[in-house]
Amino acid sequence: MEKITRADLARRRRINIYKKIIIGFFFVMTITPIILSVFLMVKVHKLEKKLDYVLSGNGDYLTYRSSHDALLGDTENENYLLDPSIKSVLGNTKSETKLANNTEQAVDTEGLADNSTDAADSKEIKETGNKTSKKKAKRVYLTFDDGPSVYTGQILDILAANDVKATFFVIGKDKDYYEYYKRIVAEGHTLGMHSYTHDYKKLYASTESFGEEIEELQSLLKDVTGVESKIFRFPGGSSNSVSELSIDNYIAYLNEHGINYYDWNALSGDAVDSSLTPEQLVDNIMKDVRNNKDSIVLMHDLTKVHATVESLQMLIDTLKSEGYEILPIDENTPLIQHVSCNTVEE
Repeated sequence: MEKITRADLARRRRINIYKKIIIGFFFVMTITPIILSVFLMVKVHKLEKKLDYVLSGNGDYLTYRSSHDALLGDTENENYLLDPSIKSVLGNTKSETKLANNTEQAVDTEGLADNSTDAADSKEIKETGNKTSKKKAKRVYLTFDDGPSVYTGQILDILAANDVKATFFVIGKDKDYYEYYKRIVAEGHTLGMHSYTHDYKKLYASTESFGEEIEELQSLLKDVTGVESKIFRFPGGSSNSVSELSIDNYIAYLNEHGINYYDWNALSGDAVDSSLTPEQLVDNIMKDVRNNKDSIVLMHDLTKVHATVESLQMLIDTLKSEGYEILPIDENTPLIQHVSCNTVEE
């Protein structure tokens, strides 16, 4: 039997160590790329889902882009219209800075809106010598697009608990959602139209298809609730450029039928990123609201996004604590429009 020396043992230990190093190196070089590939595949899948979401009717990315660019305008216009030189990645607007022809608001000699008799105003008059100054209440109009959804009931419950009225720009839904249309009206909220299908290609294919969607939705809402809605919000906003024709064609239809449309000058971002927390949604809204005289807030009533519901109580508390009056859209609401309805000659 061959005698094993200490030198042999040491050599064997070195060989075993080298083997372990080689095996370990091979393992790292083989397994690491696999792990990295799986990680990247998961990330790509998540990004694809997010991209699908924001480009879908639910994600409404076009609305977000339109909002983002429109908010670069001057929201402090005396006639409550956004800046006429908005240049969006979705298209350029050439709106005139004057009030819509189909409103009953009076305009003084300088073209400023006279809201002295506005019932929604809360005014504080302070006299100093012969000078009198008037302080308007800060007004906020909460609006929810794309509903009804499975969360509409929760939104209505929160609004009712806080004695707050809002505006719902709804689309056409089946009988399962009719009760929500009814609740919106019965509980004192404003029922607005947001097209029947919210399908950009179908809605904006022609003036005829646009009119058909408005009439179909208006008829549905009248049959279900007894209310003939006369307010509208363009999917993508009036500053969108996804329509086949100039937006003026669709504005002309609304003007002809006595329908006012409302855009927004504050938004939560809930339609572009479903991962935003309730706190982030409220922060996004308040950053815009604090820069406006009057604010129409864009939120969404989507089945895929519950954070909007979770943020609502926080938003209401914040607005009330900062002295804002929360109102539904009505005939006294300033026409906040990305593209003025006066772009169309009567």
